[in-house]
Formats: sequence, C-alpha cells, structure tokens
Amino acid sequence: MARQFKDGVSASVGIIGGGPAGLMTAMELGCRGVTCTVFEEETVQPWLPKANSSTARTMEHYRRHGIAEEIRDVGLAEDHPQDIAYFTRYGTGYELARLPGPSRNEVRQWSSIKNTDWPTPEPVSRSNQLFIEPVLRDAALSHSSVELLLGQRVIEVLNNPDHVLLKVENVATGSTQEFQFLYVVGCDGARSSVRKGLGISHEGVTDEERHFMGGEMLATRLNAPAFYDILKGRRAWQHLSMNHERRSIMGALDGKGLFTFHTQLPPGAEASEDWVHQSLALTVGCDFPYEIVAMAKWTAGMTLVAEKFQCDRIFLAGDAAHLFTPTGGLGYNTSIEDAVNLGWKLAAVCNGWGGPELLASYEIERRPIAERNTKFARSLADNLGQIHISPELEQETEIGRWQRQELGKKLRNHAEIEFNTQGIQLGVQYYNSPLVSRGTDAPPGDDPHIYLPTAIPGCRAPHLWLDQTQCIYDMLGPEFTLLQLTQGKEVLPIIEAARSLGIPMLSLQIEDEEARELYGADLILIRPDHHIAWRSNQLPSDPELLLHQIVGRQFKYTS
Repeated sequence: MARQFKDGVSASVGIIGGGPAGLMTAMELGCRGVTCTVFEEETVQPWLPKANSSTARTMEHYRRHGIAEEIRDVGLAEDHPQDIAYFTRYGTGYELARLPGPSRNEVRQWSSIKNTDWPTPEPVSRSNQLFIEPVLRDAALSHSSVELLLGQRVIEVLNNPDHVLLKVENVATGSTQEFQFLYVVGCDGARSSVRKGLGISHEGVTDEERHFMGGEMLATRLNAPAFYDILKGRRAWQHLSMNHERRSIMGALDGKGLFTFHTQLPPGAEASEDWVHQSLALTVGCDFPYEIVAMAKWTAGMTLVAEKFQCDRIFLAGDAAHLFTPTGGLGYNTSIEDAVNLGWKLAAVCNGWGGPELLASYEIERRPIAERNTKFARSLADNLGQIHISPELEQETEIGRWQRQELGKKLRNHAEIEFNTQGIQLGVQYYNSPLVSRGTDAPPGDDPHIYLPTAIPGCRAPHLWLDQTQCIYDMLGPEFTLLQLTQGKEVLPIIEAARSLGIPMLSLQIEDEEARELYGADLILIRPDHHIAWRSNQLPSDPELLLHQIVGRQFKYTS
C-alpha cells in the first residue's frame, strides 16, 4: 500500500520506470526531501546487459551523490584493461587496431595527473548497467522520501489541471489501484506507454540498414571464461571482430568470463541459439566452451527524439524521450543528464522556491542536447557499420597485408572518434536557456572531440583540483552556490536576496589564482546541476531580478 498525503496525493512526483533515468530522478528528488514513488513492472534485477559505459559527466553526477567509487568498483576487475580492440577473428585471426584504456587501478591515480585532455575528477567508467542499477536502486532508497513499488504496471495516465492520476495494475494479481501525484515523469523506455498515451510522436530516422549496427541485432549473455584462453591478443573491455563473413562485439562484463555478445540478424530472422553458435564460430574462428545465459533482440539504426518532452504536469526522460543507436554509449548517459536536469527543477517547484517557468526550461535545455547526441551516435554507426570488408583481408598475401594495415588505420581512427569525446561528454551547455544570464559573453563552440574549459553562463562549471583528493565540485552546495574568487567583494546583497526569496544558496570563497583565471570572473553563480547561471566582476544591479530569472519566475535580468 502506497503512502497517502493530504488532498489524496500519494506523493509529490510519480516516476514510471525503475531503470537508470527513473532511479536518478528519484535520487535527485530524494536528496532534497521530495516525496516520490517509482513504479517498475519487473520484480527482479535486469538479467541482460545493456549500457556498458558511464561517461565522465555521468560519473561527476555519481560523485555528487557519493556513489562514484561504488559504481567504479562493480564490473571489471581492478587490473583488467579497458581497451577497445579490433580483430579479424578473435581466436585465429589478426589484431587490426587497439585503443588503450586505463584499468581501475590506473584510474585511481587520476587526481595526481594534470590531464588537459580530460579535465574531470571522474574519468569514464566501464561498468555495465547490469551492475549499476542495483547501486542506483540502493542510493535512491537510502532517502526516506523515495518509495519503490515493484511488479506494478501503470495502465492509465490522466492529466488533470492540479494533479496527475495513475491507474496501476499489480502484475501478479491483476488488481488495480489509483494514485495521485502533483507531477509524473515517464521513464518507461523505448516503447513508452506514457509518450504514446500523450500522443507525442518521434522525429528523426529509424531502421537504417548497414553492414553492422543497423536493423535487428541479437544480444546474448555468455558465460565463457575460456574465451580469454583462445583470445589472439591481450584482454580488452570491448572486442570487435571484423571479417567478410560476420561481425560481432564481445563486451567483457566482469573480466572473469561473463560477456555480452552482439551480432546482426538477417532481415526477418528470429533470435536462436543456432545463430549464436554460427556467429561465434565465424567471429572467433575456433571451438571453445561457452554457455548461453540469455538472448534478446534489439534494433539498431534509430535516431529519434520526442517532439515534446512535457505535456502539462507530465514529463518524458531517458529512452522515453530519445532513442539511440548505441555507438558511443550515449543513450544511458543522456538519460542520466535528463534526470539531473529535471530532478532539481521538480524539487525546486515542489519545495516552493522554483518559479512557474522553471519546469518549462527542461525541454528547452534538454531537447537540443538529445538531438545533438543522437545525430553524433548515428554518425558513429555510419562510420563503423558501412565499412566494406573483402575476403582478401585475412589472406597472407601482399593485398591482404595492405588491407589489414589500411583497415587498422581506419578502425583506430574510428575508435578515437567514438571514445575520445571530451566535447560530447563535458561540453553540454545551455547558453540559450531562459534561466541563464548571458551578459555579453559569446556562445562557446561545440565540437564532439574538443572541450575547452569555460565558465561562460550555460556551461558546466570547470573542474579544478584543490588538493590531491578534493575538487571544486566537492565544495559546492546542494542547490545554488555563489562562488567568490577575489577578496573584498561585497556579496551580502545577493545572499540576502536569495534568503528573502526562499532560494537555497551557499556562499563559497576560494582564494586560488588558477580558479580565478579558469572561471574568468570574480563572482560566479552555479546551479544545482553544476552549470553556470551567471558570472560577473560586480554584483548585479538588482539581485532579486537576477534570481527571479535563474529560478524561472518569469522576470529577465538584463543589466
């Protein structure tokens, strides 16, 4: 039986779907004391691996919630390489190219390295969603205001002027129950019944055909410790086989013997163990023992974004709002950033200090990022999936050696393009958001592979180590932070204005020349999601007008 509050409201927010987007939304609400109920049809943890990589930005959000190390500790062993390696055949062929990736042990030395390519306290983590979801679930349920109801299917969503009514069916018994919420977030995946019920369609491209990563794909969970014994080369996080007969991906899950094996199905073919056996034989090249644990079909070649992310009191997040071809690992990570963006705004409104325009900014800020990321993922799928491979590639001839050399160069270049994506991961910016006071700053560039740290309003606050273990993010408050980087500035007016408007704000002074140079101003106002709302060398002429703007109270600060 769910909790009941005044006026029949079950909780402030109902969340449909208990995957990463739903759980992260619950975490953002729960850490701010906002009541929420998560409805999830499944009663057990996911059995088939899905997303396999958390970007640096996702890991920064996990750091803010205190679970980054726990996320990093699940999955691959501490010393397991996190390389991306390409082969003609895993067991009998040639290694074509390899992009090295640091092990967890090597990542732990990150704070002692001045890394200009990846200026972040949290480098990418190669943990699979299979292991991540239990961590997210525990983190969400650590907040007393979060409730998780398993085995519950939402069968009807009714949008009313002052609440949302959900009709929910118990999967096991068929009994139904009604719940009322102030707001509802649909995190119910690619086939979102919430999105369909609202009549919201997708915009973009679907069902693109390629030699690989296009059309119907088959994902298979394998238990195959012997794969490491026959592997032609050193271990990797992701192994890809490229030959004229079949292509596949063999993704390591735990570094002990669990793998996700992906291969493309012919049009109209059904998932079968025979196809898995045949595909393994063609991409490995020799016999080895393995066990098929589970199989599931999925569709590659999608570049789709919902035409709207909000309908009155109902919001879409995660796969309900956008569908990716999973090259680059951007689907799950874009979903996490959706949840962070929407979560703090819902909490601000539910806690009484967010203005009427705050929730409308969610779609304004996040939909362009979904379009940007889906298009980039599509370009990666084209780059990899449209490579033509001839039988001569595997021959020990002059033409064979030349083809392997040329394909190796192309694959190494592709790996750099797909995985060295500092701009995509760290360069998300909301420059055109109505919540951002831009002043005279010009918009920053947006290159998928280049990130230049900047505190231009709308951008992610630049990372800076303050000592060997603490970074500037660790000092920021849970809501807004007024960062003062020069002594002698009078900041009391803006602090008092925030207090009078009920806006939670931490005043933080850091005396650091490197920070002042990096942030480019004496005063910086940082949002709960660590994006810059405003910066200046002087206090605003009217602090209340500025604060009204950044919390969505309709007024626009212009001076």
